[in-house]
Amino acid sequence: MKARPTDVVRSGGRRDRKDAPSIGTLADALVAGAARQPSSLGELLLLIGDRSFGAVLVLAAGANLSPAGVIPAASTLLAAVVAFVSLQIVAGQRHIWMPRFLRRKTLSRRLVEGTGRTMKKWSRWLDPWLTRGLRPLTQRPFDRLAGLICILLAVPVPLLEFVPFLTNVPMTIVAIFGLGLLVRNGFLMALGFAASLAVAYLAYRLLTS
Repeated sequence: MKARPTDVVRSGGRRDRKDAPSIGTLADALVAGAARQPSSLGELLLLIGDRSFGAVLVLAAGANLSPAGVIPAASTLLAAVVAFVSLQIVAGQRHIWMPRFLRRKTLSRRLVEGTGRTMKKWSRWLDPWLTRGLRPLTQRPFDRLAGLICILLAVPVPLLEFVPFLTNVPMTIVAIFGLGLLVRNGFLMALGFAASLAVAYLAYRLLTS
């Protein structure tokens, strides 16, 4: 039986470490929330759990990869969320903190629903294959290293936004790291590190050529 969004809220966002939420569960919660009313950022945090840093990274990256990502300045806003959350991962925070004005920030129904539907498509082939392999790569110090890389990936997004779909490159890597942290899958974390190295090498070659 799938966990309901209210189950997460009642538990204060706390989950047993052995009970990682699936991508499909998060997607269903987002689509259902968007259908009821416009959602605030604070309400979404309650749906996914305040400790789910990986879920927030997946949501931000997923929004950028969805059709809603073409909205002007949307990528820049989502990159700011990635950097803000990743900074807290690097700092070793156990709970996601956001100022009250950000928690009250209303997100467009189109953005929330588009993100949920995109994640639902991912979940159809990701959820059956996601396992908790190489779990040490999802813990310290590797989680902090992933957070630092996500910050570095988010920094150039405002400039890349002027080239259609180019922001999908760094945000895809952010999504991989987010998924790895969310389901505690070390193979995904290793893939994120490898993709980051590849992008860094290509950027170096372009800048020095």
